[in-house]
Amino acid sequence: MRCFLAVALPEEIKEILRGLQEELRPVGTGVRWVRPEGFHLTLKFFGEIPEGKLPALVRAAEKAARDFEPFELTLSEIGFFPERGAPRVIWVGLSGEIKTLTELHRRLEKAFKKTGFPPERRPFHPHLTLARVKDPRQGEKLRRRAAELHVPHETFRVEGLTFYRSRLH
Repeated sequence: MRCFLAVALPEEIKEILRGLQEELRPVGTGVRWVRPEGFHLTLKFFGEIPEGKLPALVRAAEKAARDFEPFELTLSEIGFFPERGAPRVIWVGLSGEIKTLTELHRRLEKAFKKTGFPPERRPFHPHLTLARVKDPRQGEKLRRRAAELHVPHETFRVEGLTFYRSRLH
């Protein structure tokens, strides 16, 4: 099974993200939009794992996260990966208690390493994915349109973590 660990988002945040997608959609042909029910904040992508491995991952996550009190994050700006050139991912960034989120991520990576999952090599860049760009020629139009948009600086509370199972289509 393919799975990842993430922060589930409240419906009002999902609705804001959906609205941003609608603003970008007219200029974004060749783009695969994340379905609103699929919005989340990824903390660790595991890829394919044997189903029997999940209980150990759940225990590791519970242990790593147990000392954390709920904390708040705020929607900030629209960004792209990579930052320059043809974008492959359109995302919404976060502000607020980022140090707390980063420390949680660090502890999770350390715990998962003990269960046989190496830490991510790239630095942690917390974001909410809006879309994946399939046609790189759309990049400049998407960047221009995104620069015109206002992202409501809505705050949400992180109170727990969720393991998700994903299916490739």
